[in-house]
Amino acid sequence: MTSTSPETQNSIFHAAQKGNVDDIIYFVSKSQSPNSQGCGGYTPLHIACAFGHKDAVRTLLVHGGDPEQKTEDGKTARDVAEGKGFTEIVELIEGGEWKVERGEYAQYDADFRLLAQTCLLRF
Repeated sequence: MTSTSPETQNSIFHAAQKGNVDDIIYFVSKSQSPNSQGCGGYTPLHIACAFGHKDAVRTLLVHGGDPEQKTEDGKTARDVAEGKGFTEIVELIEGGEWKVERGEYAQYDADFRLLAQTCLLRF
């Protein structure tokens, strides 16, 4: 997305293109979805991947960006990063560390702590 219209200059798409993490967080706090689709079905996550902004990719993932969402031509954000040769971003998406930051493992952690406490009480 290379539009310079006021709408895109002040959006999560523009922040993703520039790799501006602070702006991404601001726009998410103002209810701009990291999963909104622009031209061609590209999301801010696709855009950050296309420009190689690893920190922006992590931020979008942590704030709910869907790595499985596809563009109109069927590409995921991982596909975009791979196509551009950004292997660190591919590894980031595949690695899933961002899921911990996002809280997806919160229930797992709570269950594990409960199990650990139960086992410790037996000894």
